Amino acid sequence: MAITSQERLALGVVALLLAGGVGVRYARPAPPPVEWSATAQDSGAARLAARVEGEVAREARRATPLAPGERIDVNRADVVELDRLPKVGPALAARIVARRTERGPFRTLADLDSVPGVGEALLAAVSPHVDLPAAPPWSPASAPSRSSAAIGAPAATGTVNVNTASAAELETLPRVGPVLARRIVEHRDRRGGFRALEELREVPGIGEATLRGLAPRVRLSP
Repeated sequence: MAITSQERLALGVVALLLAGGVGVRYARPAPPPVEWSATAQDSGAARLAARVEGEVAREARRATPLAPGERIDVNRADVVELDRLPKVGPALAARIVARRTERGPFRTLADLDSVPGVGEALLAAVSPHVDLPAAPPWSPASAPSRSSAAIGAPAATGTVNVNTASAAELETLPRVGPVLARRIVEHRDRRGGFRALEELREVPGIGEATLRGLAPRVRLSP
C-alpha cells in the first residue's frame, strides 16, 4: 500500500519529536548519589552507647551492698539508691519516691510505714540504714499542756476516742507524735469522723504496724 505525502510528513514529525526527547533525556545530568551523613551515624551511635553505659552503671550501683555504717537519705535518694536498702526492691523503691513526691518528706519511720508494702519487718530491717527517728523528738512545745490534762486527757493505758480527742490526747497513743496527731485531727475534720479502724490508714504516716499498735488503744464513738 502506497504512503501518501501527508502520511510521510506526519511520520517525519513523529520521528523528529522522538529524537528530540531522547536527546533531552541524555543531555540532562543524572541526580547525585545519596550520601549518608557520617556525623548523624556517629551521633546516634554515641547516644545509644551513652544510654547503655548509664544503664550498666545504674545496675552496678543497685547491686552494690551497703558499706558498714552507710545510711541512705530516704528524702533525697533516687530509686536506685533506695533499692540498695534491705528488703526494698525496684517496685517498692518507686512507691517510696512517689509517696515522697505526693505528700512531702518523711519525718519518722511511721511516715515511711504509710507506703504500701512497707511493714513492721521491713522497718526493722531498714531502720539501721536510714536517718529517720521512730517518732518526732520531744520538745517543750510538743508536750501536752497541764490544761489538757485537767480537762480529761486519758492516761497512757486508757483508750482514746479518735473522733473527739484533741491533738494532745492523740499524742498519748503509741507511735503518735505531734505531727501525726495533727494529721489525724485534720483528716477527721475533712471527712467528718472515722467509722472504722481501717480508715485511719488513710492518714499519712499511719501504716500497718502503727495501726496494729493503735487498735487496742482507740475507740470510734461518734
